[in-house]
Amino acid sequence: MTIQTITFHKRSTGMTGQVLASPEVENKLAKVERLYAEYHGVKLGRYKLYRMVLEATREAKAEVGGYIQYTTQAIAGIILENMHRELGKAVRRKNRDNVGIEIGSFKIDNLRSLARNGRGKSKKTA
Repeated sequence: MTIQTITFHKRSTGMTGQVLASPEVENKLAKVERLYAEYHGVKLGRYKLYRMVLEATREAKAEVGGYIQYTTQAIAGIILENMHRELGKAVRRKNRDNVGIEIGSFKIDNLRSLARNGRGKSKKTA
């Protein structure tokens, strides 16, 4: 007799839930964030990444249709895989040239543009 341990992926709502739709995408994002921080010395801006992925998803949906949630998951996986590959090469080369990716007509010239912004002064007046 064995006791099965089952884990479920709890999907978030909104933009985060659309992009991080599976444990595989979350794991790949964790690897990319680690390489990004190692190469650029700053954290990857998740919000910027989510916006970029959703833009590409909306273009794909307009061209071929389908469900946003499935298309987003596929596009996020493809973009993260390419980012992982290029950042890994750059870290091994140990130079600090601009790193970019190109997937068909989708192109990012410099991944550094996805860095997290400084927060700045809080605007809350509570």
